[in-house]
Amino acid sequence: MNLESFISGSYRQGEGYKAFLPSKINYNWGWNDTKLDSLLAEASRQLGELNAYSLLLPNVDLYIKMHVQIEANKSSKIEGTRTTIEEDLTDYQDINPEKRDDWEEVQNYIKATNYGIKRISDGFPLCNRLIRELHKVLLSGVRGEYKLPGEFRKSQNWIGGTMPSNAAYVPPLVSDLDDCLNDLEKFINNEEIETPDLIKIAIIHYQFESIHPFLDGNGRIGRLLIPLYLQSKKILDNPCLYVSFFFEKNRDLYYSKLNMVRINNDIIGWIKFFLEAIIETAKIAKEKFKKVVELTKRIDNEISNLKVTYDNAKKVIDCFYNDPICSRKKIAEITGMPMSTLNGVISEMQKANILKESTGYSKNQLFIFQEYVNIFLR
Repeated sequence: MNLESFISGSYRQGEGYKAFLPSKINYNWGWNDTKLDSLLAEASRQLGELNAYSLLLPNVDLYIKMHVQIEANKSSKIEGTRTTIEEDLTDYQDINPEKRDDWEEVQNYIKATNYGIKRISDGFPLCNRLIRELHKVLLSGVRGEYKLPGEFRKSQNWIGGTMPSNAAYVPPLVSDLDDCLNDLEKFINNEEIETPDLIKIAIIHYQFESIHPFLDGNGRIGRLLIPLYLQSKKILDNPCLYVSFFFEKNRDLYYSKLNMVRINNDIIGWIKFFLEAIIETAKIAKEKFKKVVELTKRIDNEISNLKVTYDNAKKVIDCFYNDPICSRKKIAEITGMPMSTLNGVISEMQKANILKESTGYSKNQLFIFQEYVNIFLR
């Protein structure tokens, strides 16, 4: 099948509305567009360099943890959450009560991401069962908990408007869901297809968003499939590429490109946009890793010059690489350091502008490793 002749789908009559039925995608896709060739080559090169760099990094899991935090914030923000990165890094009890629901949604995204990474690492395939499991984690105990967590929808949903008849987009009828999802699952795992994996995951993401198989959480699950697919295909040894930052920054264009596939069959336009997202995201991820390495070297030199024992300072700063916002109590629990000793270390680190107090309070203070956080905010 040729992408230039891609037909996105057709419409099926519902009760007072028409629902979009995406065409099946489980085919070997080719194309003639040379621009697509060059973007694919560059995206593959950038991912290769990112993967090689991540394999050389000490403590790469700590930096990936921050990547996941940022991804959770940006992917959730596309859906309307309002917490900042700093708030997402803070414990529940320290969050403004008005934002606690948003905070819990972001934390669930982090849990779902880590759950998916673990399942894929254990050799479980990226399939409809795993997608349902991810959805159950994502919606557990939050505002979508009444929207069938872990189950594909059994009623019609829609995007925009107050009902299907005036909606901006109506996904497939419930009666067509099984066929759509079975075709998607076959395409994801079809090893006989020669279509490059970066082209495949672009098509997979578009198709999943068009199917919209859940009553809530479709956007977040659809974006989560991207790093999990790359991991499952061994394109990245470490799960260190997350594109929601790019999608959130270009939100209107992101939705427009997806919609133009359905309206004008422009799957190539969507894939080009997707590859551009991969290229920019991989470049930024490499840059962040390099800055982290430079920062850790400089900070290690700085703490060696503090008027406290180096080993104690190292224990404290290591806490902040793992959790960039910490309370005294939390640091003491992690390090086992006496509070009098810990207070001295924190005071020295504040004088050296390594740590900053973020609450402005004299009690229940929180300290932030701002320079570390700032690296990941771009």
